[in-house]
Amino acid sequence: MFHLRIATLERVVFDEDVVSVTLPGTAGELGILPKHMPLITPLTLGEIIARKNGEEFSLAISGGMAEVQPQGVLILADQAERAEEIDEKLAEEARVRAEKLMQEKRDDLASFAEASAELERALLRLKLVQKHRSKSTKGFLQ
Repeated sequence: MFHLRIATLERVVFDEDVVSVTLPGTAGELGILPKHMPLITPLTLGEIIARKNGEEFSLAISGGMAEVQPQGVLILADQAERAEEIDEKLAEEARVRAEKLMQEKRDDLASFAEASAELERALLRLKLVQKHRSKSTKGFLQ
């Protein structure tokens, strides 16, 4: 096991010992196991999956940096949310708002790019909510 700490400017989002973590690196997914070689890497918009005791914890991040040391991983994220914290209604409203802005701002490249990035964040959040709900439902029915 190793320690995983995920923090934003506002709060510590995750601070536990885990057996592995998968990170959304700029060159693709990056899997980290205990005693991983040291590295510092940028992270992109995506899902972090932390595993321990047969459980998976999903978190959405919008980018940041990861420092990997043999004894632990520190992630400084621009924004981060645990799947169970995501408000599905707000994420859906953000998706609709971003799609509308993309339609309205087709000729304004900067505004279109901002709306596109917002749409990607909303879609990630919705994906994690649905994934978390699916896992909760499966566990309940079994």
